Amino acid sequence: MSESPHPSRRAWHPLIAPAMAAFSTYWPAILLIQLVALAVVLSYYLVDRAGGLFATVADWKQAGGLYFAAGSTIVSGGILPELIKRRFRPAGVKAPGLGELCHQFIMWATLGIVVDLMYRLQSHWFGDGKDPATLLTKVFVDQFVFTPLISLPGIALWFALREVNYSPKAFAGCLRFRNLSARVLPLWTTSLCFWPVMLCIVFSLPTPLQFPLFLLGNAAYSILMIFIVRHQAPLQTT
Repeated sequence: MSESPHPSRRAWHPLIAPAMAAFSTYWPAILLIQLVALAVVLSYYLVDRAGGLFATVADWKQAGGLYFAAGSTIVSGGILPELIKRRFRPAGVKAPGLGELCHQFIMWATLGIVVDLMYRLQSHWFGDGKDPATLLTKVFVDQFVFTPLISLPGIALWFALREVNYSPKAFAGCLRFRNLSARVLPLWTTSLCFWPVMLCIVFSLPTPLQFPLFLLGNAAYSILMIFIVRHQAPLQTT
C-alpha cells in the first residue's frame, strides 16, 4: 500500500504550486534579469570607469524623488515585463488588455512610492552599513513585516477590485481574512523564493542606488506575481 502524503506537504503544496508554475513558465526571462542585476553590482564594485554612470543614476534618483519612484516602477513592473512576456508567453495565454494594463500601472506607481519610502525608513532605522547583521535585519523587516502586511495585501486587493468590476458590495467580500489570505499567501511564498537573496544584493549598494537596483528585481518578480494573480481570478476581464 502506498504511503499517503505527509500532512504538512499537503498543506503547503497549494501555496508553492503557483510559484513553481510561474517559475517554470518564465524562468528564462527571470534568470536573464537576475544576471543583469548581478552584473550591475559587480560592475559597481569592480569597474572603476562605471563610477560616473552610477553617480548619474543616483543623481536622477535624488532629483526625481517620488516622481522617479512612481514612473520608473511603472516601467519596471508594468511595461518591461509585458514586453518580455510577449517573447516568452506560452501559446494560447491571453495578453492583458489596455484596461488591465492601466489598472496595473496605477498600482505600480503607488507601490514604487511606498517601497522608496520604506527603503528610506530602513536606512534611517538601521543605518547604511553593509555588514551581515544590517543586511539581514533589513531583509527580515522587508520580507516578514512590510511584504506580508502592507505591500502584498494592497496588491491583492487592487487586483480583486478589478475582478469584481469595481463593485463595492462584491469587493467587501474580498476583505474577509480567509479570502485575503488565500490571495496573499501564494504571493508571499513566491516572494520568499525570490526576494531575500535579491535584497541582500540591493541593500549592499549605497542608499541612492538601492531603489534603482530594486527596479531590476521588481521586473522579474512582477512577471511571477502577475502570472499568479491572473490565475487566481475566476474571471478575468480586459
